Amino acid sequence: MPGGRRGLVAPQNTFLENIIRRSNSQPDSSFLLANAQIVDFPIVYCNESFCKISGYNRAEVMQKSCRCGFMYGELTDKETVARLEYTLENQQQDQFEILLYKKN
Repeated sequence: MPGGRRGLVAPQNTFLENIIRRSNSQPDSSFLLANAQIVDFPIVYCNESFCKISGYNRAEVMQKSCRCGFMYGELTDKETVARLEYTLENQQQDQFEILLYKKN
């Protein structure tokens, strides 16, 4: 029976699909999605715009920490990194700018 599996989609998958669909409809949107229920908050999705801007392909980004430590460089501010760590570990909301480096 075609479509017989309809309704069996896990709610969290539908939620993520909606976020991805809405964000991808905005041409200047570059983003990552991470799983906050797993230690170190692994990245579970990055859009094509993020890959284009960063120089990393999706396979290089997936399952790395959402802290994006692989993109830190000499001029990345250590205090801002510490603030990011604190915010994530304490499940708080914050806003700041952090210098990340492209792959090249």
